[in-house]
Amino acid sequence: MKPNQSTFLVIMLALAAAFGLSSTWWLHQTPTQLALTAQQGLQASQASPQLKAAGNTQAAGVSISTGALMAISLPGPDGKPHTLAEWQGRPLVINFWATWCDPCRAELPLLNAAAQNPALKGATVLGIALDEGKAVQAFLGSNPMAFPVLIDANSVGEGLAGRLGDSTGALPFTAILDRSGVVVETRLGPWKNGELEARLTQLTGS
Repeated sequence: MKPNQSTFLVIMLALAAAFGLSSTWWLHQTPTQLALTAQQGLQASQASPQLKAAGNTQAAGVSISTGALMAISLPGPDGKPHTLAEWQGRPLVINFWATWCDPCRAELPLLNAAAQNPALKGATVLGIALDEGKAVQAFLGSNPMAFPVLIDANSVGEGLAGRLGDSTGALPFTAILDRSGVVVETRLGPWKNGELEARLTQLTGS
């Protein structure tokens, strides 16, 4: 083999190896590295209805499609089942809480205030209690909420929280959906005064 042919072959092999490494790089990235951030997802969903419809704007950490999310069914305090699709078509705040969770109980008045804010009437707050049905019924009897509350059944609610990004199972945990049912933001921990209203104002255009 002539020297120039040998050099050419070495160069071609090196280029091929480099291309192979770069083409498989994305396979080794974590979902968080590949996913849009919550803020990027929110901006993209507002700017492009096509992307939003395709489900490409889910917040980081979310591992459930819009269709599967809307099909989730959980009972209310009266035992009647409800699917999340009942609230599709408007911004939706899904808050996971429990009666035994002190930060959750402290946060509930803020959720109540947001649910009753006339400026945010285009949005819905929904609570999902990861707790025993009787405990939730007793709590709501003494502390009525201004928003609908569903109760975990057969760990469906707990599993949903995990698929929405609550990998640790800590509470309270919140997911915010836009009108198409796309998760644009998630939050672990309680909201502070005014924070939730500010997020919803962006989605409702209030």
